[in-house]
Amino acid sequence: MHNHRCSILCITPPHMLHEIVRNGSATQRDLALRTIVTSEQIRGLRRVSNSLASLVETPAASVASAAPGNKQRAVYDAQNGSGLPGNLVRNEGDPPSTDPAVNEAYDGSGTTYDLYFNVYGRNSIDGSGLKLDSTVHYQKGYDNAFWDGKQMVYGDGDEDLPTAERIFNRFTISLDVIGHELTHGVTQHEANLAYWDQSGALNESLSDVFGSLVKQYQRGQTASEADW
Repeated sequence: MHNHRCSILCITPPHMLHEIVRNGSATQRDLALRTIVTSEQIRGLRRVSNSLASLVETPAASVASAAPGNKQRAVYDAQNGSGLPGNLVRNEGDPPSTDPAVNEAYDGSGTTYDLYFNVYGRNSIDGSGLKLDSTVHYQKGYDNAFWDGKQMVYGDGDEDLPTAERIFNRFTISLDVIGHELTHGVTQHEANLAYWDQSGALNESLSDVFGSLVKQYQRGQTASEADW
């Protein structure tokens, strides 16, 4: 039986990266291939970790949760490495950073929190005030962003490539990407849908809907005004 619960949930689908490997320029192919390999390595580590965790009973961790309506956000910088979460660069209430990716991750997670709380009465991703951690500048030329079961992780896309060769921008620049990926966390805590076949498709569909809703909410639009 397949069990893909709590796998990493990426915004860039594998078939898109495979197409770039087949038809992109040499540098585009290199970045896409590295992204595929990295994502599969992370998935493998998660599967092993989940399997080991199922064999050992551990006491529930004592985690401080925010009071309803009070966001708790932290943004970390991986400095183009793979260690998570990285160096803390902006905490809740800190002034804006000079790094746009840091501010985009901070603001995007806040807007996503606001949609869920103000419209649906949900206190963060888990409904109990979960702290929203984000890591930016994950690896070098990483063409993806993902929810890893605990936090958000963002690559910089093709920012190091010549402008004419860029396919992906940094992933924090898109609010609906942030809302989409954080909604995988909501689904994890509510339904824990297996990430394959119909339940996997439903998981993705819900994230697509709420990613658009976060952007619509931030813009103050009605459904007819939004770009659904």
